[in-house]
Amino acid sequence: MTTYTLDPPSPTDHHLGLSGAALRPTHATRLTAAHLKTVIKAGGMMCIHGGVGLGKTIAVNTNLYDLAAQTTLRFEYPPGYPLNDFKADLAEALALPDDLQPGHRTTERLIRSSLAAQPRVILIDEAQGLTNHVLEYIRNLWADQSNHLAVVFVGGENCYRRIRSRAALASRICLWQQYAPLRPDEIIDTMPGYHPVWADVSPQDLLWADDLACHGNFRSWATLTFHLQEAIDAPERKETGFSRKLARFVLADMDSADRSYEDRHDANGYM
Repeated sequence: MTTYTLDPPSPTDHHLGLSGAALRPTHATRLTAAHLKTVIKAGGMMCIHGGVGLGKTIAVNTNLYDLAAQTTLRFEYPPGYPLNDFKADLAEALALPDDLQPGHRTTERLIRSSLAAQPRVILIDEAQGLTNHVLEYIRNLWADQSNHLAVVFVGGENCYRRIRSRAALASRICLWQQYAPLRPDEIIDTMPGYHPVWADVSPQDLLWADDLACHGNFRSWATLTFHLQEAIDAPERKETGFSRKLARFVLADMDSADRSYEDRHDANGYM
């Protein structure tokens, strides 16, 4: 049976299961927490969108776990998922009898009566892949006056365009939040507490690593951190922490097609 509930925050939430990584609040995640409180209280709909690897999913899951763990139903689908399959999943998530037929009048009645029984949050990740039929069905469920239903759509940049293209749905979204890459001041403030690899690294080196490889993207930071920690832990290496030389070595090994990491004329004499 598929699980539609939220799990508590776990080390495996981080990309590559990065050991030692900590959840770090940013301006965006704090705003997400505030928006979710508003949407849950109002029974509204919101859309969180932005480029890949910026921390949208982990921010939403973590905050919703704190705010509404027992009442949130989480779904994530590949593009084009059929409406009847979504209805079947929703019925399963609501613990309805497993012999119901999606689309049957009895199924619809039981879904709606179950949603009306208590406030709920429906969380859809990768929402840009939802069909028009599924989007309209979710809007119709939300509009049912017998429910106190909050809906949270999460997805990539095209998620914004996808939902905006559905005028009846978009006009009912009460909050839109776009995730962007971390700013330089956020890099300096966030990364030393994100992982021990960066704890004692200077602001200049943090910005150097971000400019060279990470570009304000949490997933890229996790990938670089993972490989740096692996290199530091390797018994044949003498390094005990971050250096630009080690970072260049790791980056060149991660992407051997990108020769920019192998700059042998670095001003500090690395490589």
